Amino acid sequence: MEELINAISEHIENWTVDYLDSSPGTNIKNWGFVELSNRQSRSQKSSNRDNSAGITTQPIPMTINGTGDREQVSLDDRYDFIFWIRWVAPIQSVPDDTESWGLRVGKRLNLPLRIVIAHKVTKGEDLIVNLVNELPSTIYLTGFESIFLNQQESIDPDHETIYRTELGNTVYELHRFDWNLYVINLGVDFLPCVDFAMPEFITDEFGNCLFA
Repeated sequence: MEELINAISEHIENWTVDYLDSSPGTNIKNWGFVELSNRQSRSQKSSNRDNSAGITTQPIPMTINGTGDREQVSLDDRYDFIFWIRWVAPIQSVPDDTESWGLRVGKRLNLPLRIVIAHKVTKGEDLIVNLVNELPSTIYLTGFESIFLNQQESIDPDHETIYRTELGNTVYELHRFDWNLYVINLGVDFLPCVDFAMPEFITDEFGNCLFA
């Protein structure tokens, strides 16, 4: 999944560089593929008799890069545009007549993604709409027979709920006036390539070797 999500994040970064006439790594922060973990802490005022009292849970978004060198995601005022992508629900199979052969029923897999976009309010309210409008319908990537971004994206503008979901109960007041926060909910239909290797031998109906 990492290479598929990285391809989408690279498209968003490249589009934003052109749209804002900006530079990647300087004005734009692409966190890429991210997952949420939870950190629990206990208030010093809680009672030792009640193990559940005073315990708070804080979401910790972390990058996924296949190594132990992971980074914690955050907003950073040095940038004008920040985003990350999370896989948020089980992958489901989707029937597809175009991928059917004879008695075999074709199907694709659907990957539900949550794309979190944060940009300085000075970049305008049209940015998010223009970004969604420019998302590609098809991505070509080694290892996949097809990748289609479905055309039923939704944009969630609930800034405070997004902040609490992604970053927890931190000092949102520091960012409320300077940042716009959005979530793009997006489904990706994909069909991975299946490696095919010739068997070392083929037998007839009686088990006799036909050729090596």
